[in-house]
Amino acid sequence: MTSPAPGQRAGGAAPAQGPARWMSGPSLERPKDFKGSLRRLIGLLRPERALIIISVLCGIGSVGASVVGPKLLGNATNIIFSGVISRKLPQGASRTEILQYLRAHGQGAQADLIGSLSLNPGHGVDFNALGRTLGVVALIYLGALILGSVQGRMTAQIVQRAMFRLRERAQGKLARLPLSYFDGQPRGEVLSRVTNDIDNLSMNMQQTLSQLILSTLTIVGVLAFMLWISWLLALIALITVPLSIALARFVAKKSKPQFVKQWGTTGKLNGHIEEMYTGHTLVKVFGRQKEAAETFNQHNETLFNASFRAQFISGIMQPAMMFIGNVNYVLVAVVGGLRVASGALSLGDVQAFIQYSRQFSQPLNQVASMANMLQSGVASAERVFALLDAPEQEPDASGASTPSAIDGRVAFEHVSFRYSPDVPLIDDLSLNVQPGQTVAIVGPTGAGKTTLVNLLMRFYEVTGGRITVDGVDIREMTREGLRAKTGMVLQDAWLFGGTIKENIAYGSLGASEEAIIAAAKATHVDHFARTLPDGYDTVLDDEGSNVSAGERQLITIARAFLAEPAILILDEATSSVDTRTEVLIQRAMRKLRQGRTSFIIAHRLSTIRDADLILVMENGAIVEQGRHEELVRAGGAYQRLYAAQFAQAVAEVA
Repeated sequence: MTSPAPGQRAGGAAPAQGPARWMSGPSLERPKDFKGSLRRLIGLLRPERALIIISVLCGIGSVGASVVGPKLLGNATNIIFSGVISRKLPQGASRTEILQYLRAHGQGAQADLIGSLSLNPGHGVDFNALGRTLGVVALIYLGALILGSVQGRMTAQIVQRAMFRLRERAQGKLARLPLSYFDGQPRGEVLSRVTNDIDNLSMNMQQTLSQLILSTLTIVGVLAFMLWISWLLALIALITVPLSIALARFVAKKSKPQFVKQWGTTGKLNGHIEEMYTGHTLVKVFGRQKEAAETFNQHNETLFNASFRAQFISGIMQPAMMFIGNVNYVLVAVVGGLRVASGALSLGDVQAFIQYSRQFSQPLNQVASMANMLQSGVASAERVFALLDAPEQEPDASGASTPSAIDGRVAFEHVSFRYSPDVPLIDDLSLNVQPGQTVAIVGPTGAGKTTLVNLLMRFYEVTGGRITVDGVDIREMTREGLRAKTGMVLQDAWLFGGTIKENIAYGSLGASEEAIIAAAKATHVDHFARTLPDGYDTVLDDEGSNVSAGERQLITIARAFLAEPAILILDEATSSVDTRTEVLIQRAMRKLRQGRTSFIIAHRLSTIRDADLILVMENGAIVEQGRHEELVRAGGAYQRLYAAQFAQAVAEVA
């Protein structure tokens, strides 16, 4: 059986086409409930608790090793410096004698400088101690690399497993949502939530989760070592932190509107280019090349200005942060040098502190930049959660089943229905259709024709009354079982990416090649399929653009023919094809309707003259019913519709 295109209400408005359908991306809005959405987002990671613990422990080990490294390198510097000083001192003299000698000769500053060193007068650099220290540093940094790599792999595994489950939940949710949800949501919006938003969430979680753990641990570890070495230098280094944060917020505030304008203008420019490319023939026919070029230049100029401002303003961040870092470096170097000269600190400690100050500013910048990413990720999560929280269709009744065989006797018993509680559409409609009958439904737009078959398919549930098939209330059947016995051919022929053979067999998985070809021959698909280079193995794209509209429609009819449904629904199946193709489709549909209860929704009254019963609907009610000749003689609503179409045909010929 064939079904309505995803996100499209049968008989309703077509989904958005053109550039707009491809330009749905992650929302630029901030989340409405940041804390609540963040808690739910963290909840997605709960099944990975063991991996999270391992990841955090690896992060602690990696950061710990990275933080210890500069301190050990400072010790290596002290070994070298002590060796250089010791070589210039007289061999055999004790450390106390040397310090006393220097102070006695007015060289107190030198005494203070070397007072904290481990001296070995007359000997040079202790390369054994230096080698051991550098070896330990190398091993520590190697351990940091290994642990960091393991932590990154664990984080990737945690995030991707969570996104895998989220995609599964979204896919399962789409299958449980009622048609009314898709009626109220643009197709591009639904697709954006299950693709772009989940991708954006995955990317942001991958970056922020790993960086947030490492940056936080680095800040804590580095700050602890800075305070350990010198609280005074630590205080000087912390002075520049508020300045860095204020600068980051200022630049972000100024650049964000420009980035929004940049991406908005990019969308307009891409849309214009796509329209001009796809419609280039019309542009040339009507001589609008100049106007098209002017519009392109306007969008291009706007994009240039917005992009330049966005990149320039955001580009200020790095040199400004480097300037603040250099100011911090100068302050630390000057004060640290004075502390070394006074003997309060060793040269190696100052060197280690300078490295720590560099390490300290980097994670702060990363945490500041992650704020916007976290906002974007949580906003995407909120949109996905809104989809997951949407009301689902009512489950099948307990014990629901579908008869293995259906004769096709359909009855509408005092059926009422309304899309909105306060706006009635169908009220107290009754109808009996015998097995094998062909029932045509006609009437003006909005009369309720498509709604009638949607109720029969249980795309919507009746508000009042009931619909029975072979005397069984369809609410006592499973939706899957009911629809398996029903075939549907719509005005918009929906094909899938795959071969002609696969598209025909879509409604009958496991059908033999002989059965597929037999269905194709019965519905006039065989002739044009064999003229194609690859025959039935010709690959169609998801829009079927490499075959004509009539050929697409014939393929959907062959699909329904192969499914052998007991009940057939044809919704304006010939309204968009030429007269010759319409004749072929009518022949195919006559074969398809043989022995089946059929409902035909049609605007061309000439196509339903041979129907066993014609229903004329107005405002959700059946105002007339009968055969074609009877209704014409009655001179009512049907006769007026028929006369209007006949007059239109005469006018077109004239």
